[in-house]
Amino acid sequence: MKMIFVIVSVLFALTTPVSAADLVSPFSGSTPIGEYKADFVKYHYLPSAAADAKPATIDGRIHSRLFKKPDEKSNYEVIKSFENEFKAAGFKVLTLIEDTRQGELKVRDLNTAGKNGMLKRPYAGKGGKTGVGTVAQISTQAQEYLVARKTIDQTDVLIAVFTSRSGGYAIEQIESAAMEQGTVSLNLDAMRNKMASEGRVAIYGIRFDTGSANIRPDSAATLATIVSYLQENPQRYFYVVGHTDDQGKFTNNLTLSKARADAVVKAIIAKLPAAANRLQADGVGPLSPVATNTGTDGRRLNRRVELVSRLK
Repeated sequence: MKMIFVIVSVLFALTTPVSAADLVSPFSGSTPIGEYKADFVKYHYLPSAAADAKPATIDGRIHSRLFKKPDEKSNYEVIKSFENEFKAAGFKVLTLIEDTRQGELKVRDLNTAGKNGMLKRPYAGKGGKTGVGTVAQISTQAQEYLVARKTIDQTDVLIAVFTSRSGGYAIEQIESAAMEQGTVSLNLDAMRNKMASEGRVAIYGIRFDTGSANIRPDSAATLATIVSYLQENPQRYFYVVGHTDDQGKFTNNLTLSKARADAVVKAIIAKLPAAANRLQADGVGPLSPVATNTGTDGRRLNRRVELVSRLK
């Protein structure tokens, strides 16, 4: 990627992202302080730099990392370097607040217990828990604040960077995801009812690494539910169908949806080998949406795996 600032080495790896850590690297020469991850949070952020801007939210997986910048570098250089690299990587910069008291108060409010709750996060670093004082300095003494957003391989990604007067700064990346609560992935009875009445069921609890067919470990409960259903119905046959939203190239979406369906079948067979001849995987990409693709919520619903009853 062509660099905007020669002195900067904020690097992106956006072609084949696998985890939150792969999307953006820290400012060159920075020292890691702490790291925090969670599979599902409601993240609060400022969608613009306007004085009257109210916090917005995004649901998803968070990867928050804390760093100490090089002493000889200014916070302004750090934040402007991230801004230019975000733009070069195709992100839309939503918010840039430079050194103002108003910005400091707004970021402090975002990090309170009723919102992002930064002080309550169990940050780990250097082999142990990151000190509360260190986190407090970064979360309450903001000097600059930057928010950028982009859709990458079927996932809406939001990144917030804020610097502190203490010399520390945070990179917080949120990858949007549908929460499993209330879905058939956790409810075997609902799965039985859907299959009996419609012959198909959409399953949202199987999660994949971004742009990949690698199934994440937090999909285990959902896969166990599917296996239980198949064990209850040893004489029935099924299609496992992958679906995507309509963003990106059509051929890529078809390939990804098929690869994810194949991965699900493989994972099921690993737990229930007897089901191997009863499952057939395929992918239809964006061809069978259940909601509009114009909004984030609709795209989340369209990104799914379905179990469909079939004749032998």
